[in-house]
Amino acid sequence: MANTAGGTANLLVGVDGSMSALDAAVWAAREAEQRNVSVRLVHIVDPGETEIESGPWSQRRMLKYRESSAADILAEAQLEVAAVCPEAAVETSWITGRPLPTLIALSRQALLTVVGSSRAQSQGAVHAGSVAVSVSAHAYGPVVVVRGARNDSQVQQRRTVVVGVDSSEAAENAAEWAFEEAALRGADLTAVFSCGELPGSLADSGAQPQWWPEYQAQQQELLNERIARWSARHPEVVAHCAVTTGRTAWALMRHAHEAQLIVVGSRGRSEFVGAVLGSTSHALIHHAPCPVMIVPSSASTNRSGQP
Repeated sequence: MANTAGGTANLLVGVDGSMSALDAAVWAAREAEQRNVSVRLVHIVDPGETEIESGPWSQRRMLKYRESSAADILAEAQLEVAAVCPEAAVETSWITGRPLPTLIALSRQALLTVVGSSRAQSQGAVHAGSVAVSVSAHAYGPVVVVRGARNDSQVQQRRTVVVGVDSSEAAENAAEWAFEEAALRGADLTAVFSCGELPGSLADSGAQPQWWPEYQAQQQELLNERIARWSARHPEVVAHCAVTTGRTAWALMRHAHEAQLIVVGSRGRSEFVGAVLGSTSHALIHHAPCPVMIVPSSASTNRSGQP
């Protein structure tokens, strides 16, 4: 292992040699400079893959090869970061272990865990986004899934943070993180609440029931009141409220084209392997035009990086 991170106040990035992981590393470096913390780039060598690919007789030789490749992958990521953020404090390490459990365990000590939206094909037959989904569902703190090219100047120049809001505790925590992210960026904030979809029979008829506009107005008032409480804590952030219809993920994505970051809440990490991420977060991970931050309900907004 090389250059093992020595502190907890860092942005943890899982790198696997894919382009999306390099994008994640560069995004994290920019964010780390804003927060005055370091970036920890981690590559995880899976010993199980050496058994499958080489058989027991040459497992040690294959593991050595994987470790050498890990050093190359980390060096490439470090060079990419240095080209964009030459002043960023970067730590690198490779670890032998199962990738998902290892990265999730490391998230306990990270300020943010940052991953790309897809995985290198050479690392195994894994669906694009499956690592991002699993880490987001099980991590101890907020996870950012980086979508969009690292040099997309339009995304970088946007000055809006979009947050999904409902009546859940997870959404309350997401709103707190979103306001802090907006303050950090000098950005406006748009809070989005979706009233959902009309029942099938009403939607099919094309006629809007009389109570629907009144319901939307009530939700707008509730959203305004909720966001006003957060605005009082963060007067430097200009906040806007949007009540819309349709599925929450698509409502958020309609606003995401003007956003630098989308923030959503989740129920929090689960000990069960079969636990899945919510449908809204899942859709955003696969389709959002900008980075997505997924905040578990238990995540602290303590920015010191201490657990």
